[in-house]
Amino acid sequence: MLSMKIVFVFGLAVTIVLAGIGGGIKELSGDDLKEAEQILNDSLSKLASGDGPNYKLGKIIKATRQVVSGSKYVYDVELIEGSITKVCNVKIWSQPWLENGIEVTFNCPDGQVVKRHGI
Repeated sequence: MLSMKIVFVFGLAVTIVLAGIGGGIKELSGDDLKEAEQILNDSLSKLASGDGPNYKLGKIIKATRQVVSGSKYVYDVELIEGSITKVCNVKIWSQPWLENGIEVTFNCPDGQVVKRHGI
């Protein structure tokens, strides 16, 4: 009986690790990267239509996702503001069940900006 419990717990742990849940950080590629790009573009559009900042996505250098009380996406990207392109680190923490549950943090060479918006 004890050996069955050990096998079950071990199998559950392996399943969690392989599924990429439980707080693990996953570097994105393929369809996951396309989804992350869409999430970033949606946030940039919402912020630009409000009180800013007014960035356009140049290219994604690297993107990761982590499941933490919602989803946290972290991007190293080139952002375009007018005629200026800069490399920034952008974090999007999404808790869609909250009002204004999307928090976007821009860490750029000229400083940090934190904004919130809804879905």
